[in-house]
Amino acid sequence: MTRFDAVIFDMDGVLIDSEPVIRRAAQLAGEDFGKTLTDELYLKMIGLPGGRVEAMLMEVFGADFPLAEYRLRFQHFYQQTVSRDGMRSKPGIPALLQALTAGGVPIAVATQTRSGHAQAALSAAGLIDYLPVCATGDEVKQGKPAPDVYLLAASRLAVDPARCIALEDSDVGAQAAVSAGMWTLMIPDLKPAGAAIAELVHEILPSMPAAAQRVHELLRAGRVRLEEA
Repeated sequence: MTRFDAVIFDMDGVLIDSEPVIRRAAQLAGEDFGKTLTDELYLKMIGLPGGRVEAMLMEVFGADFPLAEYRLRFQHFYQQTVSRDGMRSKPGIPALLQALTAGGVPIAVATQTRSGHAQAALSAAGLIDYLPVCATGDEVKQGKPAPDVYLLAASRLAVDPARCIALEDSDVGAQAAVSAGMWTLMIPDLKPAGAAIAELVHEILPSMPAAAQRVHELLRAGRVRLEEA
């Protein structure tokens, strides 16, 4: 049994219940320009780097779509919602972060979200104090599904990627974590795992509390096996 020394979390859909907030802000922003961003289109965008998301929007809405103005409207609706309603953490996450911190287990975030925006979202959910180490999409050359952001997070923890447990909710993110060599737990959020990614990830779990329990089991099993050896 591999000894696992660290846990690395995706943010949206794993640490925080942000996907419904992001989707609604994206749809409201589209409406301001007479465009309909369907749920089906949004699901295709989940987990993709910002550049690829914007390329999809231009492809669907046309080359004359005012992307810069759309970004501003999206941020307006997103921040308006978070200011009014706050940001919820996913069930089981606060207890898991508390336990890992108390146990001295290194933890980090590996997210596509830009630096600053990621920390603001974690702060709104009351999680920022547990997660001072955060690797973001604008800090790497290639976004997910490339492994860059996960490798950056592991390097900042000074932990071998092969000794990291990664938690992901999207196919794109899970592919990134697997490519980084991490033991990847997938907890699908808005859409189920695709057949291809289901063959790649180590485990698919039905809920975040179930994933939290599995993290504890993996950490404990690795240490027990090491002591026995």
